[in-house]
Amino acid sequence: MDATTEERRVEEQQGTFTPGNWLESFTGQRVTVITLQGSEERTDPGELLRIADGWVQLVKDNGEMILVPTTAIRIIKLLDMLQTTQGLPMPITNQTPIDNHIYEPAAQVP
Repeated sequence: MDATTEERRVEEQQGTFTPGNWLESFTGQRVTVITLQGSEERTDPGELLRIADGWVQLVKDNGEMILVPTTAIRIIKLLDMLQTTQGLPMPITNQTPIDNHIYEPAAQVP
């Protein structure tokens, strides 16, 4: 684990880390990146270090570090959720009231 990853984990524990985008919350997670190269599918398990600028940085289990262009990625599987991501706040507006009645098609309207 490098110094920046450790600093970020300390900031998360202290509650002072604010990610720039929601994908950053997956850094440090164990993942498998599945890519397509022509008609061949390739899987690379490892630790996700960074997602930015159209690239994914991954440290594979054998210690090899690879950069994968996001255009080549078919899917990223989360293997072990070591941490949970924060929920995104939903804006609450009074413009559209929520209709929460139970729909009963045979019910008669008074």
